[in-house]
Amino acid sequence: MSKFIQSVGQCVGLLACLAISLAAQTTSAVSGMIQDQTGAVIAGATVSARNLETNQTRKVLTDGTGRYSFPELRVGAYEIKAEQTGFKPETRTIRLTIGDNAEVNLALLTGLTSTTVEVTDATPLVNTQTQELSFLVGERAIRELPLNGRNFTDLALLQPGVVAFPQRDGGSVVAHGQGITVNGQDIRSNVYLLDGTLLNDATSGPAGSAAGTALGTESIREFRVESNAYSAEFGRNFGGQINALSKSGANELHGALYEYLRNDNLDARNFFDRQPLGKPEFKRNQFGVTLGGPIKSDRTFFFGSYEGLRERLGRTINTFVPDANARQGILPSGTVTVNAAIKPYLDLYPLPNGPSIGGGIANYYFGFRQTLDQNFASGRVDHKFNNNHQSFVRYTFDDADQLLPTDYPQFPRSFISRNQFTTLEHTWLISANTVSTSRFGFSRTRIGQDVQANLATPLP
Repeated sequence: MSKFIQSVGQCVGLLACLAISLAAQTTSAVSGMIQDQTGAVIAGATVSARNLETNQTRKVLTDGTGRYSFPELRVGAYEIKAEQTGFKPETRTIRLTIGDNAEVNLALLTGLTSTTVEVTDATPLVNTQTQELSFLVGERAIRELPLNGRNFTDLALLQPGVVAFPQRDGGSVVAHGQGITVNGQDIRSNVYLLDGTLLNDATSGPAGSAAGTALGTESIREFRVESNAYSAEFGRNFGGQINALSKSGANELHGALYEYLRNDNLDARNFFDRQPLGKPEFKRNQFGVTLGGPIKSDRTFFFGSYEGLRERLGRTINTFVPDANARQGILPSGTVTVNAAIKPYLDLYPLPNGPSIGGGIANYYFGFRQTLDQNFASGRVDHKFNNNHQSFVRYTFDDADQLLPTDYPQFPRSFISRNQFTTLEHTWLISANTVSTSRFGFSRTRIGQDVQANLATPLP
């Protein structure tokens, strides 16, 4: 029996940020100008941003040029409201996504302050605030698009310049997870982030599991593919940046319960499946549950998810073995003497059950039941201490075990993986326009392979 295990732990320390800061990896910003109906700027107007999901509110005053700014806003639906004495308040509803720098300009009309003007704003199709080339995979796309296998990184392939890159078989300890190339760059030049902390494995590839998947679609709120000209908060590798954000709870309780089943009941026999072995069995169950909501309204929220994958796949393996004559040393080129020390090893080869290919070699077919078990869990808690301090912590656990064949039935192999990721973030609103964010991240990826030797008698 032989084993190979690779385990890596990474600890990312505290990261302090101000205003237009590195924490833009996980948040958004809103800025704009407040004017009256003639186009004159209004200084000293009160502008508030209220999160419609958690009811958390921030307020600022416009400066002498009528401008305001809200850095470091969590993603979600917001009500932007402007008020000033002698003017009718105006509100605008917008939806912020990860990395947004939205501009919301409001024009106040003179009149009674008891009357409010409400405008619902559509998300702009063109980014006019920053220079990067990026593409958003939003909540609706993640929720509604069919996704075979429920690997959320597959959705990155919908973006321009992002192409899948075939890797080795699913049991390779140096190639697992969905390989992608962004703008033709190497597959190991990409950076995978969740809530601003690293998801790459020890080989700098995606932190896929032994199943070759990155589960957690139900726990991902949205993600953005930064493909070119991104700003300084992104780095480490020179390729694409897949920047994902986990779901959090809100004032309303919400959740999901699901199961997906695939089987071979309506499948035809594969051309390569040998008739004596029949059609191999196939069953795949993928199931899970999510739940999120308030622990204390307007202050503390939770979100948790679990996803399981169970697969039983019958396969017909085609390999090559010495034929009966070759075992006796009778070869097409002549007869040779088989050394007694070699004979036990020759006897390990099964007798052929397929046609000969010449040279003393023949085909051998055998059936194999490939199994896969994977468990994925994620939990997140958000807490608002007061109007100036809020934090969240998230933990992600992914464990998988896959039994795979080799060229001969006596030597099956187990491919195992265990990934763990933790993020802790604290946001401090120092002043109306200055924000400090501290983030701590820990990641550990473990990959291993165990090759069995199921022999009737030990070798000498």
